[in-house]
This record gives sequence, C-alpha cells and structure tokens, in this order.
Amino acid sequence: MGSGFFFSPGLSLKFVSGGRNLRIGSVGAKDQGRISEGLTRMSPESIRNRFLGSKSGFTPTELKELTELDGNTHYAIGVEDIEADRGVAVIRLARSREDSEQAEVAITVIDGYQKLGLGTVLLSLLILAASERGLARLSFTFLPTNEGIQKLVRKFGPPELGQSSRETQQWVLTLGQVNLVSLKARLATFLPEIGRFHLET
Repeated sequence: MGSGFFFSPGLSLKFVSGGRNLRIGSVGAKDQGRISEGLTRMSPESIRNRFLGSKSGFTPTELKELTELDGNTHYAIGVEDIEADRGVAVIRLARSREDSEQAEVAITVIDGYQKLGLGTVLLSLLILAASERGLARLSFTFLPTNEGIQKLVRKFGPPELGQSSRETQQWVLTLGQVNLVSLKARLATFLPEIGRFHLET
C-alpha cells in the first residue's frame, strides 16, 4: 500500500539545519514512542496550535491512528535529530472521505526546533507526496491565533477559505497553483535524493 511511491515507508533523507544533523523518513508503527515523547517536549501553546486545545498524552488508539498508516489515504513524514536520537517534527495528510482529491494536513514541530525552516521543508515534501497520490487540494484547520501556519501556507500560494467556525479557521491550498518543478528543484539543492522523484507532466 503506497509501496510504489517515492514517498513510501523506505524514505530516508539526511540534511543539516540550524547546525543539527537531521533525517527525514516516513512515519510508521515503530515511531509510537517518539510521538509520545515528542508531546512532552511541546509547550502548552504549541500543543494548542497542533491539537486545537490542551492535550497531556495519547491513548493507545490515538497512537495507532497516528502511526499505523496505509501510506495512501493516510501518510506522514517525520524528522529525527540523529545525534539526539529523537523525533522533532511530523507532518501528515488524511484523505477526505467525502472528497478523494482533498486531504487534511496537520504539522507539528516541537519547541527548540521551530524557526529552522522545518515547516517549509516538510510542507514542500508533503505537497510532492500529495501530488504523487493524485490529490488536488490540501486543507489546514487552525486556531485564528496561529500565525505560524498562516505564514507557512501562504508561502505556497493564496489559500481559499474553507469551512470555518467561531473557534477555528480552515484554508484550502490548491496544488495546481504550486510550481512543482521549481519546488522539487529547491528541495534538491540540499536533499539531492529528491532528484529521483518523478513528476507527472
């Protein structure tokens, strides 16, 4: 399931950011411990921004949902600090049941690794992974006070307003407005393995 994709369980990309040696890879069941440990390294504000409220831990069911992924309708990419041997960031997509061409995106970067450009790198990679899976749109649901996600999404094009409420906002990014050739080229400057990723033209 998803084994024919470039962005698959075998993904492993190394790079340096902020003086830290990092590795990017697909998230799987083996990462449950790191997902749990990562939550303990997040500030209350970071937790609210990611989970739209407070959260002190994950249930076994939640951990399975976050890590036992089919690689197609539900896929995630994580970042590991190689020397510290810990997970530091993750981005995931979940294909909509109502619209098979759209997926909801969630991103987490733990405190101490923010403002290193990891969000931009991860969303760039996820956009390529989404295009590989035939997705046309990515949606982002966030608290109105979360300026970080708003700045991040706008880097890739003007979003459309989705289904919002009094508590949350939703933006939808259309992948057709993203120059995937340019995006791939920028990533390949520090992740040369991306050169092997095949873009449908």
